[in-house]
Amino acid sequence: MRESITLRWTGVDSRPRRITLEPRADFGYTRIEERWNGSEWVTVGQEIVADVGLEAPAAVIHGDETVLGR
Repeated sequence: MRESITLRWTGVDSRPRRITLEPRADFGYTRIEERWNGSEWVTVGQEIVADVGLEAPAAVIHGDETVLGR
């Protein structure tokens, strides 16, 4: 079974945002775009997408810490 995928970041305006890809029962995913309003995540857009992929460099960096590397 496929699981959801979430990418979260904080913009230069200090407002957290995230995109979640939720698997659909029939096909593809629902892409949900949200922003944090200080107390809860608010959906600002969504769409159905047919397929997803992830492209990343050899190492994933989170702040000053290497989370995954080759």
